[in-house]
Amino acid sequence: MINNKEGIAMVEFNNEEQIIEFIAFCIENFKVKHGMKGKAVANLFYESKALEFLKDAYEMLHTQSKDYIIEEIEVYLKNRGYKF
Repeated sequence: MINNKEGIAMVEFNNEEQIIEFIAFCIENFKVKHGMKGKAVANLFYESKALEFLKDAYEMLHTQSKDYIIEEIEVYLKNRGYKF
């Protein structure tokens, strides 16, 4: 555990935990944008292999804006014939 500059204790995630947090962020924001249930988005990402895409592209994507990330996921899914 580390303290931020305000002295508040913060948990430091390892790389795998950061990727899991990022994927949860993607599922939540995709869900909100498309009016879907979280479970439906999780299933879509699993079936389409978008989870692997997000894991593999984590280093590049996690520094981008929310809108950019969601657009990249949409392009990935559309290129594979998925509709949402």
